[in-house]
Amino acid sequence: MFFFQLTPAAFGGNLSLIEKRLIELDTLHKQAVKEAGELPKDGSVEIEARVKPGVNPNAGSGIGEKRFEFSKKNILAIDEKLPFTVQISSSRSQQQCYRVAAMLRRTGYPSFTASITLKDQGVWHRIFVGSFATREEAELTRQSLEKDEISDGMIRNMPYAVQIGSAGTLESFKTLRDRLAELQHMPYTSYVRETGSNQPLTRLLIGAFETKEDTANLLTTLRREGLTAMVVDR
Repeated sequence: MFFFQLTPAAFGGNLSLIEKRLIELDTLHKQAVKEAGELPKDGSVEIEARVKPGVNPNAGSGIGEKRFEFSKKNILAIDEKLPFTVQISSSRSQQQCYRVAAMLRRTGYPSFTASITLKDQGVWHRIFVGSFATREEAELTRQSLEKDEISDGMIRNMPYAVQIGSAGTLESFKTLRDRLAELQHMPYTSYVRETGSNQPLTRLLIGAFETKEDTANLLTTLRREGLTAMVVDR
């Protein structure tokens, strides 16, 4: 990948190569699920099968060949600020970014997209992976992406996001999620506590931004579509 200028828009991995690698990973993950058989369904643990890099999808299958690494996904602490993320690419094509981010999610990475308008460069669309409390935590995911041959990841401190609607339950967001998908946005969730009952509530967020000013165009676009949108801390 060649870089011709050191600007936020110029940064990014080769989306075509990333997409090719994700197709391979997606194929292997499907094989892993099929071979692993029944998994626990009590909802207490989410098991993730990660495919080791450099594996040929057409090669012979078998869990015993150590082609997969199994791990548990920890639940993020409620009320913890998670400003750090890993940016893996940027493009002028919103559709391509949405497609690649969706593929990343299928292979186990908590990816999402964000759009930003840069002076003299117009609108750029970015792909991010994860929300982390520290740079060190983000670095672990960047290294994991590197092992999966998705390189050029860069850790970013992006403390702001746009919240859609009010905090509620995950089930209550189905209609909103469908609407945002139609608009080629990929939301993600975070958690807060209700002031009165101290019960956890879910927030539906879009994007990651360095400043509140960077959210201006997204806010305008979403509100024009009739959606309730506000800037919040990630």
